[in-house]
Amino acid sequence: MDTGFLESARKQFAYYKLLGDKTFAQLTDAELCWQYNADTNSVATIVKHLWGNMLSRWTDFLTTDGEKEWRRRDAEFEDDKPTREAMLARWEEGWACLFKALDGLAENDLGRIIYIRNQGHTVLEAINRQLAHYPYHVGQIVHIGKMLRGEEWQSLSVPRGKSAEYNAEKFSQPKQRGHFTDGLIGHAFTIPVLVRELHHAHERLWDTVEALDGKALEAAPAGKWNALQHMVHIHLGVKAMANYLALPHAVIEEKFGRMGRPSMEMATLTEAYYERLAKGVVPPERFMPQAQLAMHKASAIKEGKNDLAALCAALASWKEAELDAYACPHPALGPLTAREMVMFTVLHADHHRKGIERLAP
Repeated sequence: MDTGFLESARKQFAYYKLLGDKTFAQLTDAELCWQYNADTNSVATIVKHLWGNMLSRWTDFLTTDGEKEWRRRDAEFEDDKPTREAMLARWEEGWACLFKALDGLAENDLGRIIYIRNQGHTVLEAINRQLAHYPYHVGQIVHIGKMLRGEEWQSLSVPRGKSAEYNAEKFSQPKQRGHFTDGLIGHAFTIPVLVRELHHAHERLWDTVEALDGKALEAAPAGKWNALQHMVHIHLGVKAMANYLALPHAVIEEKFGRMGRPSMEMATLTEAYYERLAKGVVPPERFMPQAQLAMHKASAIKEGKNDLAALCAALASWKEAELDAYACPHPALGPLTAREMVMFTVLHADHHRKGIERLAP
């Protein structure tokens, strides 16, 4: 009998990932590495531990012991003060490993025996073990976030003093079968988070370009883009996304249609993008940057900032549900939801910033 356990477990995991995502979005880079004292862990260190545990437990989940020989658990608690990007890369890699393993299971696998440090668990027991372990640490992350943000903290649950209002809304609806995460998961990148991540990714891109001298700005292998061309390519995508979001919804529906599926999570979108890149991608002509010289840097950055401001202003006019409802064409990945395309705009800026960093001498 299909009990729905795997689907429910996946939603539970996704919900706690969402709480982490929303906490990270409220913290500065420095706060991610803050420790109360020498005997406590920072948010970044907790993420490092979760990453190590997830990769160990969920890699070859059904066939090898969950405590892998290559795992270095003690090192997970060493404070290496990673950048935000490095921390988020660990976070996404760990969850992607978990969800890939979970999605490969069937209900009839739940009674199978797997081992963790030679101790036998049914698959169901092993999943429940991690469903207790990960929320324990996510709760620590959220608590640190609340301490650091103080009165500026944006509640991740029912805000204080709002319980009666929340319950009244829920009890006004007819009894129905559902999961408490319905309407929550799949929206880790809400509009406020998207705006924050858009600014963060592009400011890092501009800072990287600003740090290069004239020679480094124009240097490039034969047939490849220089640093300024990478940046302008990103700006062209931002401008296109701003124009899309500014269109009336009726026009978007007529031209591109609607999507009949939930938006992907960032980990899934990232995996799909890099899989597509591995097969080779040539941008359409409209996204091909013209030759750029060092003298163009200031004006190009200014134009990019204006384009990003236009994108964020247009995004503010959308509702959360609309971002998942409308289709937006991607030249390599095919139709995406509007939310996925905005998420891709964040991912795209980070990808090309790394390309610029590889060009630097």
